[in-house]
Parts: sequence; structure tokens; C-alpha cells
Amino acid sequence: MLASSLAGIRPDVVALAKGLGGGIPIGAVLARGAAAEVLGRGDHGSTFGGNPLAASAARVVLAELGRDGFLESVARKGERIMKAVRAWEHPLVAELRGRGLMIGIAVKCKPDRVKELCLDRGLLVLTAGENVVRLLPPLVIGDEDIDRGLALLREALDAARKEEKPEV
Repeated sequence: MLASSLAGIRPDVVALAKGLGGGIPIGAVLARGAAAEVLGRGDHGSTFGGNPLAASAARVVLAELGRDGFLESVARKGERIMKAVRAWEHPLVAELRGRGLMIGIAVKCKPDRVKELCLDRGLLVLTAGENVVRLLPPLVIGDEDIDRGLALLREALDAARKEEKPEV
């Protein structure tokens, strides 16, 4: 469920937020061993920690994440996206990396321009660093939406390529 487990790491402390509440603001800290004994019950308050609505939302999210096959479906969807982008052999794609549905596409152009071209087509992507277009679709995304998003992304990359090197 956490990237640390994929890397074979057992951290003493993990901070969670955002996705834990499925859109409802929440924050949480998980601790084990000696780290778990640093703070006692009621020692620390948080703007987004412990309110009944956020806690209820987190319970629903955790139940969904724990459902049989759910995390495997996330991995399958991410691999499906990465396989499709690789198959394009697009000249602007320098590198592809990611885990699950957190995917980075290193591009040979300005990633902000690809982001704008995607947004013009109704696809929301982010950028990361100097040359990466970041994909972060929801974990519950369906195959039809994946296909539509990939088509829009490819259109945006094609448009960016024409801007970089107009065809004669």
C-alpha cells in the first residue's frame, strides 16, 4: 500500500495526507517501535487530523484499498499506460518512469507547454522538475478513461512536436 514497502523499507514514522481522505482533508502519522512512544494520546493536535468526517472518509478509502485485487488493479492500470506510451515511440518522449498510477514522462521539450496543450484538450496533467510531465490519475480510473486520456496526451505531444519542429 505504501511505496516504502515496494522498496523493502520499514520506516519508523510515516506521514499520510491527501489521498487518505479521498478528497476530504486529513493528515495522519503512523509510528512503530520507539518512535511510537514519543507522542502520547492527546499530545499533538492537527488541523486535518481526527475530525469525524475526515476519519470516516479515511475508513472508506482504507477499506477500498484493502479490497481483494484493488492494488493489483492499480499496478495493472499503470503498466497499461506505460506500455501504451512506450509503444508510441514518440520522438518527444525521452524517458518513462513510475509506479502504479504515478507516472513521469521526461520530454524533450518544455513540459509546461505539454501541460497547456493537454489542458486545452480537457486533460489535466502536472509537471515535475525541468522536463517531466506527471500523470496522477485517480486509482479508480476505468479503462475507457485511460484510453481517452492517452489519446489526448498523444494529441498534445504531437502538437508540441509540431511547434518544436514544424513539418515542411
